Amino acid sequence: MIITRVLISAFMATTVLTTAGFAESTWSLEDCLKQAKKSSLKLESAKLREQSADISIKQAKSGNYPTVSASIQNTLYDHPFIDNEDHYRLNLGISGSYTLWDGGAKSLNVESKTLSKEATALATLQTERSIQESVLNAYMSLLAANENQRTADASVELAQAEFEHYSKLFEAGSITKKDLTQSQSNVLQKQVAQLSAQLSVSTAKTTLRQLLELDDSAEFQVSAPETGIDSPDSLPPLPAFEQIKNDAQNAHPGLKSDSVSVRAAQKNTQVAGKGSSITVTLGANSSTGLQAWESGAYKDQLKYGWQNSITLGINIPIIDGGATANKVLQAQVSETESQVSLKEDMKTLENSIEKLYLNAVSADMQWKAAILQVQAETEALTVAEEQRNAGALTYTDFLTQKNNLEKAQITLTNAKYTSLLSRKLLELYQGKLD
Repeated sequence: MIITRVLISAFMATTVLTTAGFAESTWSLEDCLKQAKKSSLKLESAKLREQSADISIKQAKSGNYPTVSASIQNTLYDHPFIDNEDHYRLNLGISGSYTLWDGGAKSLNVESKTLSKEATALATLQTERSIQESVLNAYMSLLAANENQRTADASVELAQAEFEHYSKLFEAGSITKKDLTQSQSNVLQKQVAQLSAQLSVSTAKTTLRQLLELDDSAEFQVSAPETGIDSPDSLPPLPAFEQIKNDAQNAHPGLKSDSVSVRAAQKNTQVAGKGSSITVTLGANSSTGLQAWESGAYKDQLKYGWQNSITLGINIPIIDGGATANKVLQAQVSETESQVSLKEDMKTLENSIEKLYLNAVSADMQWKAAILQVQAETEALTVAEEQRNAGALTYTDFLTQKNNLEKAQITLTNAKYTSLLSRKLLELYQGKLD
């Protein structure tokens, strides 16, 4: 019975370990989410796109302002058959223009760019949501890998202790060489499983470290209060599916971004149609000049050569070779694409939420089933050890039963963190982790 009690104690310890023994570099889930928001390269790229959209708005607004420019023109010239002529002329001028009417194209363009900026900002939030989802997956995977490694470590310790115990029994002639060899083989198998568990921990930790943009040499541990949860009954019940779906649709930045993009595309279609609009422009000019060698009266030349003018230009497009019509058609295609993208994303979100919800319900059931399986395998191992001590069970059958308990424990760990992950993902889609 000693082996059974040690095995059961080692396994049960893996489900109640807390963070008390972790180093100071322990990261909680909240720490990881904050770090990802702060350091993610994908999020940084998304914010740069926001800045670019903001610049586009400023460029669009600049079209509503008057333009003013100054000019200085120096000219050297020569008439080969004219004697005694000046060869240099200086012209000075300042001119400005302002569009009085363009059919509202510039105003519509500003509205379109503003909507695009809003859509870009929402797309940044969606990128942030995607990063959070990746962090959640990596974080829970690392928690599960850590727990499985503790199970593997306990199995190795127990197998080694058992081998030492069987070595003494063999020396005393109480067991056969076959039993001792099987015990030794069991140690090696547990050590292989331990290496595999260590590799899983290393892989999960690397994935999380890269998501957090931490240095390769950074050493850290993860911890969460979920580690001590031993049953889904300890968790709040899952909300109704319709509530989760409605919350997710209302909180999903991607859908909001698509919706705004549709409105921006509609504005672009209107802008394209303004290519055939009459344009009215007001212009003004003031200029003067001199000829350097004509006389010494440069001041008089500048004074009497000074000319002011004001113009009102009206441009009436008649034939543009179909350029405006093509722009309108292209804008209409982009508008339709935006509408289709919105519908596709709505369907994708609905499917994702339904899948996540069913996974969460199923994971809770698997978690409960795994708990019962561990209990059953524990009782079976107790019986198997009694039979083994009475000589009614071979060592091979005993090892099989012991391995069944270990497999059940691993299944329990995986089911537990699958359930916790599904619940966290549902909270993420509902906007509760923002």
